[in-house]
Amino acid sequence: MSVISPRSPLYSLNRREEDQVPGQVDVLVPSLKGLRSEFVEHLRSRIPVHHVFTSSAIGLGRARQELMERVDTEWFAFVDDDVRLRSDWWSIVTGMIRSDVGGVEGLWSYRAGDKRVDDYTRAMARLSRLLRQESWRDRIDRAFTGDTLVRREAVKDIRMPNIPLWEDEYIRRWVEKSGFKWLRTPRVVCDHLRSYNLKQSNNTGKYGYYIGQLKVRTQFKRIAQLPVKVVFAAAYTGNIRAGTFAAKKDLGVFKGVLQAHVQRKSGSPLYSLALP
Repeated sequence: MSVISPRSPLYSLNRREEDQVPGQVDVLVPSLKGLRSEFVEHLRSRIPVHHVFTSSAIGLGRARQELMERVDTEWFAFVDDDVRLRSDWWSIVTGMIRSDVGGVEGLWSYRAGDKRVDDYTRAMARLSRLLRQESWRDRIDRAFTGDTLVRREAVKDIRMPNIPLWEDEYIRRWVEKSGFKWLRTPRVVCDHLRSYNLKQSNNTGKYGYYIGQLKVRTQFKRIAQLPVKVVFAAAYTGNIRAGTFAAKKDLGVFKGVLQAHVQRKSGSPLYSLALP
C-alpha cells in the first residue's frame, strides 16, 4: 500500500476533508445580565450560530461548567460579552482546526489601550532575550476563553472548580490532558473592551495557587527579580508607569499566593471550595 507524502496535494486535500469547518456552533456567553440585541447581532454576523446560551451562575467556573453541559454541537464558541470579534475571527480560528486540536484561542488586545501593560510586556520580552532566560518573560496573558473555539469531545466529563478566574487556564489544561492541542491565533482577531485590572492581582495569585498553577517558591523568585524588572521596564520604554505596574502586579499576586498557602496549611474550608 502506497503512503501519501505530507507534501503531496492529495495529502492536503485529505486533511481538509478530515478537518472540516463546523457548519454551526453553539455560542456560550457567561453573563449575569441579559444580552443586548446589538451583541447578539454581532455574534451572528461573525459566527454561524446554532444557539446562543447564557448562564447566570455566580462565578465563572460554575457558569462555564453549566454552559458546556448544554452544548449540542461538535464544536462550540466561548464569547464574552465584553469582547468584539474582528471580521476575520471565524476564518482564522477554523483555519487552525485539525483532528488533534481541541481548542483555538483568538489572540486579543485591549481596545481601551493600556500603554503601561503593552510597554511592560514588551520590556520583559526584550529582557528575557537579553538574559536568555524565558522565565523573565511576562506571564500575564494566560489562556483566555473569551473568544475561543472548543471541541466538545475535548472537554468531555470536565468538572470545573468554583473559581472566579483562572477557569480559562483550567479548561486549557483539561483539553491538553485529554490528548488534544490548545492553539492560539498568530495575530489579533478580537478586541477586549476593558483595561487591565490590577485589583484582581490578589485573586490571580490566590486562585492560581488553588489549581496548582502558581507556587510560593516561584513567586519568591519573581519578587526577587522585581528591582531589575522595574528599572529595566522604565528605562527601556521611557514609561515609569510600566515599572510601577510590574511592582503592583507581582506584589499583589505574591500576596494572594501566600494567603492561599496559609489557608491550605491551616485546613481552611475556603481552600477546598476552589477544588474540582
